[in-house]
Amino acid sequence: MNDIVETTAKASSRERLRPRPALLSPVVERPDRRVPFVRRVAAFLRRPRFRGHLLSAVTTLAWEWWIAQIADLREWRTPGSRLLNKWTGADSLLRASSVAIYVHYAPGDRVSDMVLRQVKEYRSQGFTVIFVSMCRSLDRNDVERLRGVTGLVLQRRNFALDFGAWQDVMPLLDNLAPDIRELLLVNDSVCGPLTSMFGVFGNIRGCGDGLFGLTENLVPRPHLQSYFLLARGRAAVADLMHFIRRMRLSSYKRAIIRRGEVRLSGWMRRRGHLVASPNGYEGVEWLALQRPRAMRRLGTIFPKAGRARTHSEWVEELRHFPVNPTHTFWYELVECCGFPFLKTEMLLRNPLGLTDVGDWRELLASVSSDELRDVIESHLWSMGKASAGRHSTANSMARSSASRP
Repeated sequence: MNDIVETTAKASSRERLRPRPALLSPVVERPDRRVPFVRRVAAFLRRPRFRGHLLSAVTTLAWEWWIAQIADLREWRTPGSRLLNKWTGADSLLRASSVAIYVHYAPGDRVSDMVLRQVKEYRSQGFTVIFVSMCRSLDRNDVERLRGVTGLVLQRRNFALDFGAWQDVMPLLDNLAPDIRELLLVNDSVCGPLTSMFGVFGNIRGCGDGLFGLTENLVPRPHLQSYFLLARGRAAVADLMHFIRRMRLSSYKRAIIRRGEVRLSGWMRRRGHLVASPNGYEGVEWLALQRPRAMRRLGTIFPKAGRARTHSEWVEELRHFPVNPTHTFWYELVECCGFPFLKTEMLLRNPLGLTDVGDWRELLASVSSDELRDVIESHLWSMGKASAGRHSTANSMARSSASRP
């Protein structure tokens, strides 16, 4: 099962997403790809918002930590459940064997058409959806729309991001959905899907039981990225639920990523489960480095790596400095690997200062419809509250401040 599994997928005239068979790669430790602490610090300092200023970076980190401690103290002193409201949906959870817990956040009280589109897509793939919103309030009409395509709609006090929401829902599953064989944990931090996810789920489901994600990150050690986590099989589902239930929560985002996203893959692997992704890091990196566009992007991110010009030189340059593929290789993930999403943070904040983020419209035109472009643009505007209105250019959207916690 730990061998690389190949599967074929038919492509329509609008789906150039799959120029080659999809791959399912196991997530294992790679000591040769470890990033030294000093290099991680250097990369953090090179981000556009710091521009190499150590004092600014340290102050930002200290401020984030301090604000999180205050929020943690406030949370521990707040009595009662974090689950504030509950609405029963049209789908039955009691008989569901495949359940998805979808976490939502928006600065206002509305649920965008793009979010609703994602919920419907997961439903079409056989999942009964539990929708968890961390908005202060939910529009009544949106609640009714959600009830028609979910098993349960919850409104929750915003604390500890997605892992906090998943943890709060876990105790409900024992009674609501006692026969779970597939548990999908997802959130609204990605835009899309750009095409149907039938091929993605078919590829994963063809590999049996285990824990699966759509992309792999090697920093600080190999792990599945947590915007999409699918546990298959009773044992894997039980262990995933156990891990999340016992996880120590915090408002500090870096602590949640370290305790949750980074630790989970290794913990599940030690429990004997297959941990794998259709987009293994080395495969994505190899494909991306065949493209001049990707090498130009890398040259912008790593200006001091000026001697790296060819594929082999970039491979060596990145050996001890792997990147986040959903940002650095965003175009190639969609174009070459069939990845069905674009990261919202990249489109809104563009934390790495990528110069070609504005090309997302061009990419979308080759794989999807104008309708989806409008849906994504509307979602980005509602999240970023761009002052120029819905029809702001993609570049202005990329510079907007994200409201997602």
